[in-house]
Amino acid sequence: MNCEDRLLLLNEISKLTLREAENLGDDEHRKRFLPLPIHALALRPEIVVVRGGRGAGKSALFGLLRAMKNASEIRTFLNDARFPEAKWVDAFSELSTVHPSVSTLDEFAQKHNDADLRAFWSVHLLKRLGEEAHPDMVKTLPAELQNAWNDTDTEHWFSLAIQHQGIINAALDKLEQILIREDRYVFATYDHLDRIGIFNRKVRGRYASTLLALWLSLSNRYSHLRAKVFLREDLFEDAVQSFPDATKLRPRSVSIEWDVASLYRVVVRHMANLSEHTRTWLNGVRGLKITDHGAFGWMPGDMRENEQKALATRLAGEIMGKGIKKGYTYRWIPNRLQDAQIKIVPRSILCLLGFAAENAKKNPLPRGSRLVTPTDLFAGLEPTSKERAKEIAEEYPIVERLENLRNTHVMMEPANARKLLGKPSTGDKNPKITDGNSVIEELVGLGVLSIRPDGRIDVPDIYRYGFGIKRKGGVAKPR
Repeated sequence: MNCEDRLLLLNEISKLTLREAENLGDDEHRKRFLPLPIHALALRPEIVVVRGGRGAGKSALFGLLRAMKNASEIRTFLNDARFPEAKWVDAFSELSTVHPSVSTLDEFAQKHNDADLRAFWSVHLLKRLGEEAHPDMVKTLPAELQNAWNDTDTEHWFSLAIQHQGIINAALDKLEQILIREDRYVFATYDHLDRIGIFNRKVRGRYASTLLALWLSLSNRYSHLRAKVFLREDLFEDAVQSFPDATKLRPRSVSIEWDVASLYRVVVRHMANLSEHTRTWLNGVRGLKITDHGAFGWMPGDMRENEQKALATRLAGEIMGKGIKKGYTYRWIPNRLQDAQIKIVPRSILCLLGFAAENAKKNPLPRGSRLVTPTDLFAGLEPTSKERAKEIAEEYPIVERLENLRNTHVMMEPANARKLLGKPSTGDKNPKITDGNSVIEELVGLGVLSIRPDGRIDVPDIYRYGFGIKRKGGVAKPR
């Protein structure tokens, strides 16, 4: 490989840091999303809630459904012939102005009780179904309510709608009857619920729990009008505790999690669809298979341990580190990206390789056929860690308390950790929280911290590097 070819490939691979951005075009969604068996399960009619942490791919699946034109396309993409004829309706997200803004909803919640919030969800559901699934539904409503749909004043149209709740319920019943007769489904999809009440967890929880309570009832009543609620794990767990029979939602939910093989397949999927140059490079990985799926782009085959090792070796060499701390590169990559709950999200592995490629562009061509060096992979850890910390701190501002641990060492004695983490950091959004034990408990629940058997506090690498937290004894140096 000459320098020109290497630089061309590194420029392409560095784009992996941007490959999980939102607001993608339909074609991009088709060519970036990696379909897994869990996704086919999540789309079955009986599943109401699709759970997952930040970066697990909930919004990517939501975006894919928006991009797909019909049920036949989804069946082909997921390789699941059982998927029924269906229409997908965006019942709530931040991707369209047809929904009230989150600031409007925050204000609305201050003035209304939970019964009103549940009524809001049912009214807005009917509105969205009338706009996208069955326009004739709206024609059966009183004229004053029909005229209010386009009113940007949520309070106005809600007050009108609440007077006609019985008529609204009857309209939903009628749609269910039509769907049964025509043997087709309508799925109402919900995303970005975690952006409601961004600085008020109670408001956020109220909207999530009232929505789930509504759909628990509707799922018992309807068989062809269904929901797909994309929800963070913590919001789901809070909601399960918040209303009677909520535990019945658990068997109607699935959690999106990623094993190492699937993460490596994500890398191949994204690289293969970057350019012909990256596909040519991938074809040089021993045992690796990629196939052209037309409009769905290039798909990777199985990524067993041999293929994982071959990909990582061709990318950065077989071994990371020196002496007794040295290890295989293909294992080093996921080990550095897992949180305290041993979970990894696709964004992290894409960022690590993208940032490593960016760093490699500044360095000479390494020996052999590899593109980057172990040093480049190490260099990619810090920006990857910062990206992960930033995205999770957007939802859990308490994560920013790790800034108080900068330049300290782990493992850390519990008393010292309590003292440092109980102190508000600069610009802290939770300045009133000064109980270090509560902060530690929250961060452990998020997988940001772990408590070792001897009580000492540890921080996984995926967060440690971004906050400049050191590890006693250091780490194996790259070679």
